[in-house]
Amino acid sequence: MQNVIVPINAFDRFEVLKKGQTSFIRLIADSGAFGIEIRRELLSEQDPSLDSIRQEIEQYHLFTVYSAPIELWKEDHGLNEKELIEIFQEGIELGAKWIKVSLGHFHKGQSNVCELNTFLNQHQGIQLLVENDQTLQGGIINHLTSFFESATEQDTPVKMTFDAGNWFYSGQDVDEALSKLSPFVLYLHLKQVEDDNGKFITVPLQKDGGHSWEKIMNRFPAEMMKALEFPIEPKEKTKEFVQMITERAALSCNS
Repeated sequence: MQNVIVPINAFDRFEVLKKGQTSFIRLIADSGAFGIEIRRELLSEQDPSLDSIRQEIEQYHLFTVYSAPIELWKEDHGLNEKELIEIFQEGIELGAKWIKVSLGHFHKGQSNVCELNTFLNQHQGIQLLVENDQTLQGGIINHLTSFFESATEQDTPVKMTFDAGNWFYSGQDVDEALSKLSPFVLYLHLKQVEDDNGKFITVPLQKDGGHSWEKIMNRFPAEMMKALEFPIEPKEKTKEFVQMITERAALSCNS
């Protein structure tokens, strides 16, 4: 059951910026992962063109997700179409099947979902995903629920990336998030968040103990795509984490 994605930001940031994201492609392929998540914020002069990255990824037959740290809705609640056009063009060059962004400043009475619908219907080869981030606008359950319900009413082809750990950073209730947002989810970002003397930190997934990441994962179908978005150190442990998630998903499927 191949359904694990490895985001580049799971690896040491300084090493990624120094060596380039392409230097991790083979490692991810050898780990048994289904795909790779290229991060726009980590693209550097060490990376070749997006088209060259695509060719490298295609050599290993990896599924490609493109994560771009832009907000879908601007502060004036209008669609962020200029940046959307840019990242979709980049996504096409990269060969991405999914593009992931943050919600931004959606307001049901002022944000025109029809504009988003029109844009996405012009880019039907790519699935747009909106992730709960750690901000007061894009990480709040009610804001996200309002957006996805509005999008559903308009038959807008947008889905959710459910980040298991970001709810802690944005001060939200995970069970409420699951209850309200599960129907919209296509992609899980798995991370374990712990309280370190009053400060939240993201740590590697732990196998035992009934941790929050596993409870969340078990609330979704076993075949749902999952990303390992936590520090993988050393990077050679990637295969171990991919196998762990794959085995857990298989157990969930058989239970």
